[in-house]
Amino acid sequence: MSNEPVQIIHRADLPVGGFAGIVETQMVMNPTYWDKSEASSAISHGLNDFVYLSIGYFKPHDGATLHPHDNIDIVSVVLNSDVGHKGTLGDGSVIHGLGVQVQRAGTGMQHSEFNLNDTNADFIQLWFKPPENDLIPDYQNIKLVESGMTTVLGGQNDGTFHSNMICQVGYLETNESITTDKPFITLITSGSVMANGVLARAGDLVSGNKLKLHVEAKAGLILIQDNQN
Repeated sequence: MSNEPVQIIHRADLPVGGFAGIVETQMVMNPTYWDKSEASSAISHGLNDFVYLSIGYFKPHDGATLHPHDNIDIVSVVLNSDVGHKGTLGDGSVIHGLGVQVQRAGTGMQHSEFNLNDTNADFIQLWFKPPENDLIPDYQNIKLVESGMTTVLGGQNDGTFHSNMICQVGYLETNESITTDKPFITLITSGSVMANGVLARAGDLVSGNKLKLHVEAKAGLILIQDNQN
């Protein structure tokens, strides 16, 4: 399996953008949603129902004003600080880093996201097509642990939202390994790993058909796989 090729996209090679109080780098954009992305080979176009990923930070006491979503599942990973949410799904929800909020926009919802603290709040946001359209809007807050992987979307009988994809977020210790025989995309959020024998560091997006990952230095990662096969 270690001889399977991988593609690596480096965050540092991509432009930095953003809006309002958010600074971000868009690393995954599916042409179904962003038609201009089809011409770009510098970014990933996603994997099946995994359609978008951005990585960046909320400026202190700033963020995004009220905006709408529908028929999309949004996974927001907050690595540090505290990010508040307000909107049609209820006010007063806070993601405390290390933490995740999964929002099922379904038939439609509006929300705002904002940093509650005096320092930058680092985040990764991922979008997934839901298993079907026009589901009832809902959200879940999930606390992460500093060792081990947590399934935040597409788990089996664990209370997470059903999905055609599996999304796991977490941290692995030095010399730990994980493998998958499924097509995958993984974002390294900290540390360094060998992915099928190729070195990948924080900010690298790695994709391929099979994965044998070995941790070189304690690493944070997000792993996305197809949940149908």
